[in-house]
Amino acid sequence: MPVNDFSASRRSFLAGSVAVAAASLSLPAQGAIVSSKSANIEIAPHQLMRVRLEIDVKGNVKISDNAISSKEARQTFPIVSQAVLDYEERMLMPSGADKKSEVVASERYYHTATNNSVLNKTSNEQTLRPSVRHAIVRRESLPETLYSPDNYFTHGELSLLKSPVSSVSVNLFLPGASVSQGDRFEISANALCSVLNLTSVDSGKVEGTVVEVSDEAVRFTLDGDIEGSVDGVSTHLRMIGKMTFDRNFKTCTWLAMAIHETREIGRAEPGFDVSATIRMVRRPMEAPVALPTAPAKIDFDKAPPASRLYVELQSRELRVGTMMDRSWRMIGDAPGSAVMRMIDNDISIAQCNLRPLVKLPEGKQWTLEGFEADVRQALGNQLGQLIEGDQRVSAQGLRVLRIVADGETQGVPIRWIMMHFSDDAGRRVQATFTMSGDKVESFAGSDAQFADSLRFLDPEDVHDGKADEEKAVAGESTPTLEIASRPASAKSDQPIAAERFSEEETVSSSDLK
Repeated sequence: MPVNDFSASRRSFLAGSVAVAAASLSLPAQGAIVSSKSANIEIAPHQLMRVRLEIDVKGNVKISDNAISSKEARQTFPIVSQAVLDYEERMLMPSGADKKSEVVASERYYHTATNNSVLNKTSNEQTLRPSVRHAIVRRESLPETLYSPDNYFTHGELSLLKSPVSSVSVNLFLPGASVSQGDRFEISANALCSVLNLTSVDSGKVEGTVVEVSDEAVRFTLDGDIEGSVDGVSTHLRMIGKMTFDRNFKTCTWLAMAIHETREIGRAEPGFDVSATIRMVRRPMEAPVALPTAPAKIDFDKAPPASRLYVELQSRELRVGTMMDRSWRMIGDAPGSAVMRMIDNDISIAQCNLRPLVKLPEGKQWTLEGFEADVRQALGNQLGQLIEGDQRVSAQGLRVLRIVADGETQGVPIRWIMMHFSDDAGRRVQATFTMSGDKVESFAGSDAQFADSLRFLDPEDVHDGKADEEKAVAGESTPTLEIASRPASAKSDQPIAAERFSEEETVSSSDLK
């Protein structure tokens, strides 16, 4: 399987909650008074926050020859990546809700969103288009769901924004009581799921220790091992970290972690064995800078709107794109072939193979009869019967030929849906959907959405893996703000800038060994 099949997925596994991080806690500010007395960890509900995350990953991606039939790793490829997210965040709650209740939704505006990775010597850059800087986060179920109220994310953009640690729920790592230096406490499984964006925590534990109490802050260390899952895929995490509770802001303003994560190969995404570090800095804001003045309206009694949960899947190699629901993933993209797969809780429903066809003379089209003959020849002895065939013009103005066939492969009933797309310029591509007979109902006519949204792309239309002509968000030149665990002299609505840390202050993945 070509290595670059998974270059766009780097952030998928990182974001599912790949790992998180390490970095440093700042040293106590000069003159800070360290107290042996207890401190009350009382959290203030801040509606607006400025957040910066820096995520570095190094390790190996594990790939199976065929993840549908076997999850055994056949190949491993080295990966190194660096990602930065900088955004304003507004907490959203139902009308009349207790201000101290858990936040299950937020609204963000991304000022910076970049990831640079190298997978087996293949470099990839992922950025974010300005049209999708504004995003909504829903957390009623985990991993959290992101969508843009203004546009649709590409697969790469969505993966980029799926942070491995939640800025919404990080306060759940704090003990909800009075503490003294030396106190230890266990972090609940629910808190671990929420902060680390896991579907479940099945075993293990993570503990926190109070290492310093001053008039300005309470500082903690974190360490532990857990076994859990993300969307049905098992994962093991070993972690250490540091955390600061600012006694003036009454919130967690700093989280630095190092994690070694080993995740099994999934049906839609590769497995991995990586060490990663993360720095997260948070600072309350008095007023929004780029977020809309009025908070987004959320119907908390309903699931996230299905109409906003489509994702644009693009093949850079075939120069085609289609809008599908999020059960579909682009898992392979190589010259001459692209592969999409429909996955529900790590169960494979269907697969779609795309391949380019020789360009026809301008104005000439293939007939339905010719396509049917080609389908019969391609399926050969596997073909049982042709169920139906039709042709039409799609919403994108493409001519679509469609054949539905049933048959068997090694005694297993199979449904094929084969589609031929062409335009007046002679460009053509063929799509073949394959599923077992018992998955037809779960497939739910996905080919109809595919047919109406597929389009041929010009080079400037391909957004994943590069900075496009829309000048994707790669950071903005702004004044520096001191990091959160130090006294603030700048306004809290200023961006949080990256800082350099000395080796003495750093928590790194090497400390896990």
